[in-house]
Amino acid sequence: MPKVDFSKIDDVQDFSPLPPGKYPCRLVEVEEARTQYDDEMWKMRFQVASGPQAGRVIFDNLVFSEAALKRAKLICGRLGLDVSGPLDLTTESLKGRSCLVTVDVEDYEDQEGRTKKRNVVPFAGYERLEQTDEPAESLSEEADVF
Repeated sequence: MPKVDFSKIDDVQDFSPLPPGKYPCRLVEVEEARTQYDDEMWKMRFQVASGPQAGRVIFDNLVFSEAALKRAKLICGRLGLDVSGPLDLTTESLKGRSCLVTVDVEDYEDQEGRTKKRNVVPFAGYERLEQTDEPAESLSEEADVF
């Protein structure tokens, strides 16, 4: 049986959704994936950089289907990339960039049929922020998840 000193372990964090609003965020992780229709998709994890919700995270997806390219262009532009022409986009070119992210709260049904609440980022829920030289690693990786 393992011996564990729980006095040195943090308590469970708050997994409730963030209140609706706009949050200054840093993109701390981008994971490559595929949609159910086999389109390329990047799963993005933003971390709130300041304010009372600092350290909490916001999730959104960047999808590269024909129908979703307008939103991909909007997000990349708001993250500070030059979207006026061709762009060799990589996950690393997005990581560490900052923007203002808007979240709403919506109801959804979990696998057991229970209604729960979660955050969602609207279609145009991104605004540009001035980029800083602060590295993404300076934000805690031990953030709350909603």
